[in-house]
Amino acid sequence: MVNRTGSTTLTIRPSIARPSRMLLVNSLFVAGLLVASACGVPVDDSTRDLAVNLPDALLPAASTTTEAPTPTETVQIYLARVDEDDRQVLEPVDREIKGDGSINVILAEVFAGPSADEQDAGLISPFAEGSSVIGTVLDGGLLEVHLDTLNGFPHDDSAGNRLAFAMLVCTADQLVIGAEIDRVVVLLAGPDTLEAINVPVSDGEPPVEGAPVTCDNYQSFLPIQSGN
Repeated sequence: MVNRTGSTTLTIRPSIARPSRMLLVNSLFVAGLLVASACGVPVDDSTRDLAVNLPDALLPAASTTTEAPTPTETVQIYLARVDEDDRQVLEPVDREIKGDGSINVILAEVFAGPSADEQDAGLISPFAEGSSVIGTVLDGGLLEVHLDTLNGFPHDDSAGNRLAFAMLVCTADQLVIGAEIDRVVVLLAGPDTLEAINVPVSDGEPPVEGAPVTCDNYQSFLPIQSGN
């Protein structure tokens, strides 16, 4: 363009390319939104965390610890039953015990008495709750049984009291496998020391105070062998 003075004046017209490009970008953005909506992908105004349920094969391995089962062993103890002659007699029963099978654990089963199934089968025990074995010492065939109290024993000088000691002594004397036990002495825990008690017996001469006893002192509670 030439002005009146004879100089050339350049006229710059507005470009239409920029609006065209912005229109194209906006069209692409709208198209993208339509495609995302058609595919079921939600579109949010802001970012968010998506919880994804991964297949088990894609999940990290869980930390697991396996504990070895506690070993058990079968032992025998004496309970009692009333026989056809109305006598209270000893009867051996099996027990599954945990631990090392020590004499303490075995004798503790005597104080526990019969299970519900054993009671249904006619087995009995004179023990009540209140007495526990707190220790044992085996020395040259003599077994010391240490008790905390005598509260679990019948308190009178009755057949039930002697039966309780028969179950304890004969279990230790005859049924503990792997220990050579031929005499049993019962000691009671005192304030400062252990004291041997006079164990009641059913047969033979009464032992002197604190003397050991054997299962032979309870022959009246042993079942009569067939043929005798």
